[in-house]
Amino acid sequence: MAHQYSNNFDELAYVVGKDIKALNQKPEPRLTLTGNTLGIAGGNNVTLPIPDNVGHEIRGAGSPEGRIVAEIGTTYVDVNATNGALKWIKESGNGNTGWRVLIGDTGWKTLNITSKLGNSFVKIRRVNNLVTYQFGGLQWGWFGIVRRDGQGYIVQVSDRERNCMIMDYNTIPVGFRSSYSLIGNIYNDNGIIYGSWYLGGNADQNHLRFQFLNPVPTDRDIGDIRVSAISYITDEPWPATLP
Repeated sequence: MAHQYSNNFDELAYVVGKDIKALNQKPEPRLTLTGNTLGIAGGNNVTLPIPDNVGHEIRGAGSPEGRIVAEIGTTYVDVNATNGALKWIKESGNGNTGWRVLIGDTGWKTLNITSKLGNSFVKIRRVNNLVTYQFGGLQWGWFGIVRRDGQGYIVQVSDRERNCMIMDYNTIPVGFRSSYSLIGNIYNDNGIIYGSWYLGGNADQNHLRFQFLNPVPTDRDIGDIRVSAISYITDEPWPATLP
């Protein structure tokens, strides 16, 4: 009789243990939702309709302008971030045009300049619609120009003795240009004003020049120039090519 009770007890313990184990196990998910795609266990899936009042995002390679038809408010991610443009938004129309960059960064790009001294450089960068310039290349981050009539020096005709071209007419790259002209100061390393920089906008041939207070020397270079910030909002479309 004791043996029979033992067998019954073992059988009961097995059943109870099995039930407890089943309770502790998490149920295997039967449905998964990715975006508006409902996945069903077994490999099937259903695409759910998107309500009219819910925006949506498209992914693709390359610029959507002139290629992707969408409604206003649709966003588009370029998986290649072509020319630094990562995310676009449909701003106008219902066709394939009217796209504007929402998130983009070209990074610093070195421009072709004139009148420069040694390794002096001018770099340009566009982040969304903001364009910024950077000057440097010489010791301590100075910028410099060669002496007047020196190799590569280009005069600006408004004042041949005091003005020189840094970027010739219509050479500021498309996609980086200003709708309006701008002016600011240039200094020596002690903060004393040398003169001014002038950036011509669309109405003034998209160029950059320096305008010195005194005639530019013909017997020595100027190698300790500091340039006040050049920064502005551009209304131009995102550049199709980078400098």
